[in-house]
Amino acid sequence: MKLYSVLKSNENKKPLDIGCGSLTASIKENGTISTMNAFHPMKGYLTLSSLDAFPNDLWYDSEYVRSYRKRIAGRGEGNGTQGFGFFHNREIEDWQGGYTPEGMLVITYKLDQLKVAMTFEAVDNGGRLSLIQNIEVKNGSSMDETFHFQLGGTYNLNRCSYGQLTEGGPIPMPEQINDLELQGHRMSLSNPSLPAQVVMSVRENGRPLEMGANKQKASEPIQYFSEHQWQFTPSEVKQLRITYTMNTAGDDVGEWDNGLISERKGISVVDEPLHFIDTSWSHYVIRRNLAYILNCCSVPVGGEQVCVITDHQLLPLSWNRDSYYMMKLLIDADAHEGILTQTEKSKVMATLKGHLLWMFMTAERPSGYWGRAYLTNGYCKDDVYQLDQQCYPLLELCEYYEWTKDRETVVRLLPYLEETIQEMMKSRHEKYWLFRTGETPADDKVDYPYHFSSQILMWRTLQKLDDLNKEIPFTTLKLHEWVRQVHTDCLDHFTIESKGKRMFAYLVDLQGNHTTYHDANDLPTILAPIWGFCDADDARWMNTMEFAFSTRNIGGYYEGVYGGLGSIHTPHPWPLGDAQQLIYSGIVNDQDQYALVIKKLQQLCQWDGLFSEAVHEMSGEVASRHWFSWPGAFISQALLLNKQSGIQELVG
Repeated sequence: MKLYSVLKSNENKKPLDIGCGSLTASIKENGTISTMNAFHPMKGYLTLSSLDAFPNDLWYDSEYVRSYRKRIAGRGEGNGTQGFGFFHNREIEDWQGGYTPEGMLVITYKLDQLKVAMTFEAVDNGGRLSLIQNIEVKNGSSMDETFHFQLGGTYNLNRCSYGQLTEGGPIPMPEQINDLELQGHRMSLSNPSLPAQVVMSVRENGRPLEMGANKQKASEPIQYFSEHQWQFTPSEVKQLRITYTMNTAGDDVGEWDNGLISERKGISVVDEPLHFIDTSWSHYVIRRNLAYILNCCSVPVGGEQVCVITDHQLLPLSWNRDSYYMMKLLIDADAHEGILTQTEKSKVMATLKGHLLWMFMTAERPSGYWGRAYLTNGYCKDDVYQLDQQCYPLLELCEYYEWTKDRETVVRLLPYLEETIQEMMKSRHEKYWLFRTGETPADDKVDYPYHFSSQILMWRTLQKLDDLNKEIPFTTLKLHEWVRQVHTDCLDHFTIESKGKRMFAYLVDLQGNHTTYHDANDLPTILAPIWGFCDADDARWMNTMEFAFSTRNIGGYYEGVYGGLGSIHTPHPWPLGDAQQLIYSGIVNDQDQYALVIKKLQQLCQWDGLFSEAVHEMSGEVASRHWFSWPGAFISQALLLNKQSGIQELVG
């Protein structure tokens, strides 16, 4: 069995994730399940965890939101760090783990003379969403052994909280009802206020395992454990198979697990050493971020449509901005040999197409424009106007066509294009070809309404729309002329002088006022020369980026051992900022700077290849959001981009 190795040496650890799109789970090192989550057609996204439900009176308390997120990751105090599933009280030795190319997670370790091997697989079997855990234990000694273990945990089934730091309109949590019934080898947990149900069934060596009988109903998490003991003769192997099936239709799932067991045989790994594919760090990061996007963030929502969420745990919501860069990684990876498997290539195609259909046909636009964030069912959670969120779906459609030449899908979406463009024109200045926004790409309100990186993005989007219009005519609007006017006015009105150097302002009001700042979220600025907005040696752009990576960038740059470009939104360095510096050092051919950034990213990378939102500048520990797909996706794009520049030899 070939596996992609987990970076065991990294200090930044989080639960390990698996998924099949509709169902996801996060697993602790010992094999206990931290959470199990699934798409719900009415509520958006559900979670089974040990956490108390998010309090409806604390939506605007950003510090509580941060602490709640830490508890989901197994950090901090309070209930919620326990999990559910398989438990024992022995000390773990010789831990190993990894993923198969198909997304199965494998964990092995020793408990003194006992060898333990576990596999985890998320399965969508015709709409039956299940997590299958196989546990094998072998007595590796020449003596008889006794092994005590427990099955159970602390259970709470409810909707994900969607708690945001900049809350744009909370959705109250449904009533908390946990109705648990245990009979024999089967436990059922339901919450009729959703409605939803989870059924756990356990088999020992293929036969039902008796766990007792119990009934509980509560408005808080429910705890239940059953005690078990195995007696081993020398070299004997025993197996448990635990199947968790989540149902969002409201009816009882019955014995769905029986069908799954008959169709899917367990994989014996207790006697097999784990074989790791020997790849570079950069290849590992790219592969793991691709897998996370495809398996945990690309959620089938009916028919051909796919909603792309920014993470499956903390904020399972969709931002047009985040999802664009996640989808762009899929396209970029397809252009490089040896990264995607043939199975993944077909999945990438379906995901990109499905996401475009979801954005244009399902994601609500109650005020005529795309809002800030969406539930998986297309409900607009935050009806806030951000200019860049209007551009990204259009840009994604254009780049999808360039990549696939899928004329049929583009023609299906053509009726939406001109009305979308006309809606964007409502934000245009009455005189200049510059466009207002209500918030920055960091989801923060603007001091002045004209934002630099969003103008670059608008220019890029109009340019790509013009190219598309030449191949598949959809408008008589003078897009080519608009491109020129946006470019001219952007350069004219954002060029300033600061500390004796010409650079670009961050925000302007077109009445002589401006701010100087650069944010880790402002990716179009670093991409400006790659897109052709300016030359790579344009002094204004170079001075802007040098400013960005300096202490002059107040609120955006943070000093420290792991210091760098971050965001006032979460005041710490961000891996997104490191990705910008990686691209910048590649463009200016500063190989020393590139090597330093790579070294830092290797230290900040979590052990499963993913990156957080922000890190502590002195310790490198995760400061915000252990789960966040956007930074890992963009870092992976930066690594792929620099593979083409001859600088890739610096990557370890």
